[in-house]
Amino acid sequence: MPIRPFLRTFSTKSRTLSTNSLTILMTAMLALGLASCSSTPLAPGKNKQPPAKTQAATINPGKLLEMANQAQSPERESLVLQAAQVYIETGKFSRARDLLVDMNTDELPDQAYIKHTDLLSTVALQEGSNFLAHGILTKPRLEQQWSNMEPQTEVSLREKRAQVFALLGEPQLSVAERIQLSGLIDNKAQGQTNQDALWQTLMSIPFAELQQLSQSEHGQAARGWYSLAAINKNNQIDLEQQREQLQLWLRDWKQHPAHDNLPDDLQLLQSLIEQQPQQVALLLPMTGKLAEAGEAVRDGFFAAYFQALSNGRHTPEVRQYDSSEDALAAYQQAVADGADLVIGPIDKEKVTELSLMPSLEVPVLALNYPDAPPAEPLKGFYQFGLAVEDEARQVARQAFLEGHRQAMVIIPTQEWSERSARAFADEWEKLGGTVVNRTQFAAGANYSGLVKDAMLIEQSQVRTREMQELLGIPLQSSPRSRSDVDMIFLIANPAQARQIKPTFAFHYAGKIPVYSTSQVYSGEPNPKADRDLNGVRFNTMPWLFDTASKEKQAVAQYTKSAAVYGRLHALGADAFRLYARLPQLEQVSNMRIYGATGALHMLADRRIEREQIWVRFRNGEAQPLPMVIDTNEVQY
Repeated sequence: MPIRPFLRTFSTKSRTLSTNSLTILMTAMLALGLASCSSTPLAPGKNKQPPAKTQAATINPGKLLEMANQAQSPERESLVLQAAQVYIETGKFSRARDLLVDMNTDELPDQAYIKHTDLLSTVALQEGSNFLAHGILTKPRLEQQWSNMEPQTEVSLREKRAQVFALLGEPQLSVAERIQLSGLIDNKAQGQTNQDALWQTLMSIPFAELQQLSQSEHGQAARGWYSLAAINKNNQIDLEQQREQLQLWLRDWKQHPAHDNLPDDLQLLQSLIEQQPQQVALLLPMTGKLAEAGEAVRDGFFAAYFQALSNGRHTPEVRQYDSSEDALAAYQQAVADGADLVIGPIDKEKVTELSLMPSLEVPVLALNYPDAPPAEPLKGFYQFGLAVEDEARQVARQAFLEGHRQAMVIIPTQEWSERSARAFADEWEKLGGTVVNRTQFAAGANYSGLVKDAMLIEQSQVRTREMQELLGIPLQSSPRSRSDVDMIFLIANPAQARQIKPTFAFHYAGKIPVYSTSQVYSGEPNPKADRDLNGVRFNTMPWLFDTASKEKQAVAQYTKSAAVYGRLHALGADAFRLYARLPQLEQVSNMRIYGATGALHMLADRRIEREQIWVRFRNGEAQPLPMVIDTNEVQY
């Protein structure tokens, strides 16, 4: 195994040790139990504190490397692995990585190979190198070593495999790892954490796939989990039907590990049914400039309402109040009329007025966000809307997950896009990425010149001219775009994006992935015009691509709303999905409602955040994508 050149700097001092002294020191170091320690993975991209120091972390890694430089295999490799472990336990991940990547794993004995895999995968996950971690943790040689591992090491490796499979869109493999882990973990708290992660992974699988897996999986435990997940995923509007199916599951799966330890969200079902609102008030604008928007939200809400009613399920009494003028008066009237829950308003100014009330007699599900969050969260005040900031933060998380670290941001000069760009940059930098350039454009701008300047093409051309003048001969060269950008975050409407996207290729930046938000897609197929957007990936709500949605079909059949209001129809439909589930979302932090606008979860301030689906333009068509994209794929 080659040792890094800097290790040789220790050689002069190490020669002063006698052979006997060196042997004693090496024996003492190895006796600290390298094989018995396993690494705990960190969440990717987070600036977390380094793991708590173990006995090994008190060792000077320089001493270990000094001795490794003088030792022979396999002692040399063992000492280097020990030094890498110390670096990891003290938060010096880059130093550990440098040691580990230089080792020739083909020449390592099995136990050293296992330890190397554990350590390097820990570093990869901590640094957000998820594809690297995946490659390390799925090597055929590792698959042959499970029976040779200490239980603690197997738990560590399987935990990391479960993490990386879930991160990279392989939920079935993650579920299989977590089921294996449940039989290895003997700590109750650790076992519960594993089950919670297993349930969250199951919830990321589409309902139809859960149904199929509940029949086709060979393992009893896996079949039971998939069946339970399908019950939860399929009945998020219908509490009573969900309870009925859960009772059947409990009858049929008495030996399943979840029978006596149901996921938290299912444990709350009975109380939710007993406490669900009996009368709901809709505070929506009926007149003025927002009247059509209010009508679209109402139509989406009642599409979901009547769908539940047609299935013979419980529905609340619904009364509508006009919030166009005085939202506070409308709220107070709804309370006086017996409302148990108020949904609305949608006007940002009116939402702000409600958020500043000293207290609320009945809870409010506002369908927008206040201008500024209250200094103290108001009890019973829930916020749900179509925030552009949510979309931008999701772009940052997705691009970072897919391995990008240096972003260029291109946005129009509009207030909402400014907010979106700030949200992206905040999330991106929190993860560990860098925004290397930010460019703004006005309507009708010279888009080619804008991209040319942003990509520093002029500087490249100037360098070529300077070299020609210096050498006195003509040079055959092509301008190059800047090399410090590995992803572009573009905020633009369809017309703008169709002009901007082709200029990236023209200015030698065609291979840089372009991410965008839902504004880049009109919502209507237009293959001829959208060919210029080929390769752009964006996040958007599932409603746009859900051809089986009964609510969407009802809206199309019974309303005359323009297509531009489709997102508001989805907002209304999800307001109905949420109305009885708010206490559940508040009490179960990792719970998701899989709605028309995305996967909905509640933050600590009772703001509901959306996680949308991913779509890419290919041959002019917007096509939904898997959770994670291989960044080495061919662009279309």
